[in-house]
Amino acid sequence: MLFLAAFGLRLGVLVARGTFGRTSEHYREYIYAGQGLLSHGTLVSPLLLETVDLRPSALLPPGYAAFCACVYALLGVDTSSANAVLHLTNCAASALAVVFVFLSARSLGGGVAGWIAAIIAAINPTLIGFAELIWDTSLLILGVSITLWLAVVLGARRRRAAAFLGFGLWLGLLALLNPALTIAYPLLVLWPIVRDGGSSTRAAVILVAASVLGWMIAILPWTLRNHHHFDKWIYVRGGFMLEVWLGVCPEAEGEGGAVYTNQFPLLNADVQRHLAKVGEGQFVGECGEKAVEAIKADPMRLARLIAVRAVDYWAGTAFSHSRPGESGIPAAGWRRGVMAFLLVETAALMVLCAMGGATDGSRKWLWGMIVLFSLMYCLTHVQVRYRAPGEPIVAVLLGLQGSAWFRRSGAPAASRSSG
Repeated sequence: MLFLAAFGLRLGVLVARGTFGRTSEHYREYIYAGQGLLSHGTLVSPLLLETVDLRPSALLPPGYAAFCACVYALLGVDTSSANAVLHLTNCAASALAVVFVFLSARSLGGGVAGWIAAIIAAINPTLIGFAELIWDTSLLILGVSITLWLAVVLGARRRRAAAFLGFGLWLGLLALLNPALTIAYPLLVLWPIVRDGGSSTRAAVILVAASVLGWMIAILPWTLRNHHHFDKWIYVRGGFMLEVWLGVCPEAEGEGGAVYTNQFPLLNADVQRHLAKVGEGQFVGECGEKAVEAIKADPMRLARLIAVRAVDYWAGTAFSHSRPGESGIPAAGWRRGVMAFLLVETAALMVLCAMGGATDGSRKWLWGMIVLFSLMYCLTHVQVRYRAPGEPIVAVLLGLQGSAWFRRSGAPAASRSSG
């Protein structure tokens, strides 16, 4: 029932917004990537509007592009039926994430914690609205939810090297979908090892090694592919310095709304022509050089930009994307609703933390995960979409803290489950 309710809500929003089975003029990189993979047998640059460069690309991870290519092979590229299948998949993935959020929170804090977390995840607009995109966001949301649940299960059972090897394999496969959570992998591996008394030092080393081995096995084929084509070691995707440049380019301070229209190849004809001329690898390298120069020229500017992006990430505002004279409050009604939800959610986290019981046991590990997850975006550039994959962890943390508040206030709460 929980899955069906969440799925119905997500699909209903897509239908009500008129986006089901349709694609936007923006966020088309995976459409191009899936089409290129289907036509040419390799991932070519998703930033080129015309396939003038058939050299392999390392800009996107392979997982979702391969899934899109499979759907396109059956139903056609960017057709209504293909888009409908991809949208239904997004709705199902986001709805199933709610179930895993419930299971994780219930195992850690009991039934009340589970239901609080599930309700928050079910109605969270960042877990609903992005189902309309042909993008890996919804599948990553599900992947993060499953990863958290696996970590909870591993911590509650006898710790075996084989189980942690499998966990590492899963972490590697998740990275091939999207590597954004990788920065929190150390906490996700260590948490079940040290939970409830933990393991001996020798056993902990073996379990960590097993996880790392599994992760390396999963990413090895794609890593070797990238090294073969680009003669350098790349962790899953090679566009990091482009992201850094978008966060420190001249438009990033005081004119954030023009970052993409001035600097992004799919939205600027001049940049598109330059990319087609020099190739993706050299283009990303040039972006990196410009980013390093901008940071060296004014390190304090970078500090200010990071601070503004941190506010945007946690409050859902648009200060880093506002034009001069704008307030930073989103203009669109839907986005204002998202901002309001994220503001309330973040405020609830802070208030419940201040009331006590927010950093003991599993809570400190969950806090560490969501803070680490946010760092890469605050250091580069922020969109509200980037907040979505970390929301399952936020929901579980709110469930635990909310349940603890109910217990302190004398309200009945379900007993802690051993699962």
